[in-house]
Amino acid sequence: MAAHSMTGDYAKLEQVYIQQVIDISEAIGFSYIVWQEVIDNGVKAKDDTVVEVWINNHPEVEMAKVTALGYRTILAAPWYLEELTVGEDWKKYYMYEPSNFNGTATQKALLIGGEACLWGEYVDATNISPRLWPRASAVAERLWSQETVNDVDAATPRLHQHRC
Repeated sequence: MAAHSMTGDYAKLEQVYIQQVIDISEAIGFSYIVWQEVIDNGVKAKDDTVVEVWINNHPEVEMAKVTALGYRTILAAPWYLEELTVGEDWKKYYMYEPSNFNGTATQKALLIGGEACLWGEYVDATNISPRLWPRASAVAERLWSQETVNDVDAATPRLHQHRC
């Protein structure tokens, strides 16, 4: 880092490293998916890059920014399943509409999917099932359903069945 005048600037170090990985990928004809901070840190990515918006700090703002740059996106930020609350917390996952960000129809068409995430260090054989179900089912239904399919009461019997 010192040799490249980056001492203490870890964002710059990441930018240089990721840029090298992207350049290698492009040279051998590979496409790639990057996390949002790669774009946020100014890495020059190909137009066909897919950006995963995963940091849950106003993901709707990040979605608008990334799609305004013309990148296809995958949304994960609102669907980290290790964040437990009491009660039927699957409802918050079900109610999050991924296309609910300020953007044009062209930008919204760049949203190509989503991902339910679960950090492995928080689960083991004793708690994986209750962490996943019905929460992952709620995310799945949200992602494959039209925006207008959002009735929690109608979804409850289906998602309770998944839980069982």
